Amino acid sequence: MNKKIFKTVFLSILLTLVLVLGVSISVFYTTYENRIESDLSAELRFLVAVADEGSDGITDVSIPGHRVTIIAEDGSVLYESETDPYDMENHLERPEVQEALIYGFGEDTRQSHTLLENLHYAASRLSDGRILRLAVPADTLLSFIAEMLLPMIVILILLLIFFAWFSMRAAKRITDPINSIDLEHPESTEEYEELSPLLYRISKQQATIKEQIESAERRSREFSIITDNMAEGLAVIDKEMRILSVNRAASRLFDAEEAHQGDSVLSINRSDFFTSVVTDALSGKRAETIIDNKTRTLQVIGSPVFEHSVVTGAVIIIMDITEKSERERLRREFTANVSHELKTPLTSISGFAELLKNGGVSEENVKDFGKEIYDESQRLIALVHDIIRLSKLDEGDGGDETMERISVSEIAEDVVSRLRKRAESFSVQLEFKAEDPGFINGSDLLLDEMIANLTDNAIKYNRKGGKASIVVRREGEEVVLTVSDTGIGIPDEDKDRVFERFYRVDKSRSRASGGTGLGLSIVRHSAMMLHGSIALKSKLGEGTEITVRFPSL
Repeated sequence: MNKKIFKTVFLSILLTLVLVLGVSISVFYTTYENRIESDLSAELRFLVAVADEGSDGITDVSIPGHRVTIIAEDGSVLYESETDPYDMENHLERPEVQEALIYGFGEDTRQSHTLLENLHYAASRLSDGRILRLAVPADTLLSFIAEMLLPMIVILILLLIFFAWFSMRAAKRITDPINSIDLEHPESTEEYEELSPLLYRISKQQATIKEQIESAERRSREFSIITDNMAEGLAVIDKEMRILSVNRAASRLFDAEEAHQGDSVLSINRSDFFTSVVTDALSGKRAETIIDNKTRTLQVIGSPVFEHSVVTGAVIIIMDITEKSERERLRREFTANVSHELKTPLTSISGFAELLKNGGVSEENVKDFGKEIYDESQRLIALVHDIIRLSKLDEGDGGDETMERISVSEIAEDVVSRLRKRAESFSVQLEFKAEDPGFINGSDLLLDEMIANLTDNAIKYNRKGGKASIVVRREGEEVVLTVSDTGIGIPDEDKDRVFERFYRVDKSRSRASGGTGLGLSIVRHSAMMLHGSIALKSKLGEGTEITVRFPSL
């Protein structure tokens, strides 16, 4: 803008200067010519007066820079101050001579054939009829300008330097107030009234832009907060696989370093499965795969993003389906275990029944076969009962009884009294100790079932002459139930799995004792229904201790 203003001002001044100089030279030249003519006429009148007083004295008159000529009436030159009159041609046809003969005075400007230069002539008729002519050099406009050229150039250069400086200052004075406008508060600027409408529009536009930026930033923050708190990983990429937006879960799920905007999406995971999903999504196809990275099972979904039917990027969603996969695995294992567990007693019952049907059993063995069939059917009934009970607990149904204030000590004491004979049959000493009534909010059916399963396991998996103890006490705001035994114990590698369905540490002994393998699963679900927590301590060959903690009332 400075350059434009400078150029405009400078060219305007330069053009004005040229015009002024041209007009000045023309006026000065015209004035100069008129002055020459006026002076020449005055000098001629003086010479005429001298000549009329005494004709002989005119030849003695000499004016520096002037040419004096006396011409007879017939045009012959009688006197010439600059050359020999006898060598000169007749002057009768000269314009100034003709005018002097007719009107008494004449003048003309032309090139002299004698001196070969431009002269201005003025002629006057004397009283005796002769013509007195006076001539002075007459400069042309070009010669006049040529004489003034050097001083004009000097003056012009000085003026150009001054005007260039002035133009720069003028441009700066015009643009400085504009450049110093506070764009944050344009309405406060009062330098130029002409800019007020523009500044008002800038102010309005800035307010609109500010609102839009704040809205965009707010939405961006909201989007970041939402995506960063998602359990699922989310990455938005362009067609070059560069990340446009990504949340922390995307990197966390793959146990990778946190990815940032502009990174390649493959920095999250470089496996062939992940790369294939990204490539297919960017080619316009929806893709999906399952990736097992040892610590997690992840489902990766890639969806293309279209703009005017052209793929411009993709959205990658990563979901942790470890729990779902684990549940699916447990469901398959549960189905297989149920089938197996049901098949065993049914096969025994079917075999004994077939022998009885075919009459291949002696009378004395019928009673034994009947007992086997009864034992297997009881085992089958217990298994079905536990399966139904576990299914109800899975569905969050703890029984028909409502939650109420109950005493852990009372229920534990009742369970111990019921199982005392069973403990004696296993040669196990059963002990009960209540240090506190242990009031909790719960269901007596769930609690009874839990304590019965734990006590039964302490009896079954004990050794002859061993001891099983049930202790109820209070620790701070918790009621603590501890069931311990001096039995076979649990190996370290099995401790994390004993609460799984149908899992048995000693399978042969468990079946022999009538166990279904679902007891501890029911205990865990019952504890969850009662808002309790379970802890297990065990050492192989020394015994096991299971502690359940409940919130007290």
